[in-house]
Amino acid sequence: AILSAVDKGFTDTMRSADKSMGGLDKNTQKTNASILDIAKGVGVFKLVDAGIGMVKNSMDGAINRFDTLNKYPVVMEALGYSTQEVDKSMNKLTDGIEGLPTRLDDIVANTQQLAISTGSLDKGTDTAIALNNAFLASGASSDAASRGMEQYRQMLGRGEVDMQSFKSVQETMPIAMDKVAKSFEDRGVTSVNELYDALKDGEITFDEFNDRLIELNDGVGGFADLAQKNSKGIKQSF
Repeated sequence: AILSAVDKGFTDTMRSADKSMGGLDKNTQKTNASILDIAKGVGVFKLVDAGIGMVKNSMDGAINRFDTLNKYPVVMEALGYSTQEVDKSMNKLTDGIEGLPTRLDDIVANTQQLAISTGSLDKGTDTAIALNNAFLASGASSDAASRGMEQYRQMLGRGEVDMQSFKSVQETMPIAMDKVAKSFEDRGVTSVNELYDALKDGEITFDEFNDRLIELNDGVGGFADLAQKNSKGIKQSF
């Protein structure tokens, strides 16, 4: 794998060497065959191919992350936000994911979409951070969080809920949804189901729901606090 990283022709070189041994005496050929059998047995050639693939995938990922981060200020400025507003957003996002298993380019991409949905870069930034913490606080996987984020963004953009999207969000951040629901106790809501009914009937707007999510993100026992506690472990330490 190390050789493949510095010499992509390693596999071809080995095959050429094998071919060149064809004219040697039988004993030498047997030795050569044994060496190749050992190499195949320990998966040397598979390791070489895997090593090349790993390097390529890492490069592709790095390029995608660079492009996302590089486009963010350009796109947001094109939407009418100042350089100072974009810098403020980026600094807040960087601080918001400190100590969490969240890539900056991922949350930047989500912020861009949420800013469009809310019509505000400040609110889009705060929403992205609160949602990211809410998913992590509930132990959602990356795929689940991505699905929940997309469903949430669609409801936020429309300003109304639908059962399928609401259930998807509830499944991916159950702890957060329960906390948000109970925070509306003064509005007659004591459960997630009652929260859905209130949102569906317009008794609570989705903007109010979103504002409450942001509000519950900070403080002791908030989503940010829970996300940090739920993300501690050997993998995250590395």
